[in-house]
Amino acid sequence: MFTPDTLAGRRTRLMNRLYARFSRRHRTARGFVSQPEPRTIGSFARGRQLIAGNILFAGFLVESPDTGLWEVAAPNAAFDAERHGFGWLDDLAAVGDGAARAKAQQWLWGWIAQYGNGQGPGWTPELTGRRVIRWINHALFLLRGQDRDASTAFFAALGSQTWFLAKRWPAALPGLPRFEALTGLIYAGLSLEGQEELADPAIRALARECNLQIDAQGGLPTRNPEELLEVFTLLTWAAAALHDAGRGTPPAHTAAIERIAPTLRALRHADGGLARFHG
Repeated sequence: MFTPDTLAGRRTRLMNRLYARFSRRHRTARGFVSQPEPRTIGSFARGRQLIAGNILFAGFLVESPDTGLWEVAAPNAAFDAERHGFGWLDDLAAVGDGAARAKAQQWLWGWIAQYGNGQGPGWTPELTGRRVIRWINHALFLLRGQDRDASTAFFAALGSQTWFLAKRWPAALPGLPRFEALTGLIYAGLSLEGQEELADPAIRALARECNLQIDAQGGLPTRNPEELLEVFTLLTWAAAALHDAGRGTPPAHTAAIERIAPTLRALRHADGGLARFHG
């Protein structure tokens, strides 16, 4: 989802860029307090295609066997959003072998080198939340075999992104983008040394969003089943992370999950796919 090209939208993008630059001063993560179990599940087949250099994002296929991910020219903004969101990391982790790890490490530390100082289109609250979840989920996969300097850079980049999320999550559009931003912030607050104080405000904010965005029938204002499924997934990940950390889940958060679940069941076809009302 993209910020509209209005005066308010331009101001939001400007403030995102400003806070992204400021984030360079806030690299306070030192390691993991606890690490949530990886719950993002990728596709083995897509992972093998990525290793082979076949990059398929947002419906565009780019064949790039010898070029780094960040050197590929993006066909459109949706392609850029997919690569900066790091959902592809799930697919490489699903393969899980040495070649997949090498590719994931090359692309992640390539992002740090090129964009970790607060530059580029990936510094929006929703993409940052999505990215932080994947980095934390797959940290063991990513850090294996890396030296101290690489590990330090990894945690510094996580720290700056966490600070950015703490400042900019309210700028995410209500609905799925804000749920992504807050879930990423909760993951970071529960997992990273030096970020613990950020967890409780994010947990309370997520509970408020559940009350505001999930109606009595378990739907979203957009009435989009795919978005509803993504929100449900984020809420269950956040609840599981809270449980793993020995924390309770706020009643509003639990109630939202309980409202959404039967709605999704009702929207599923016999083949398991969701009803499509938005194209």
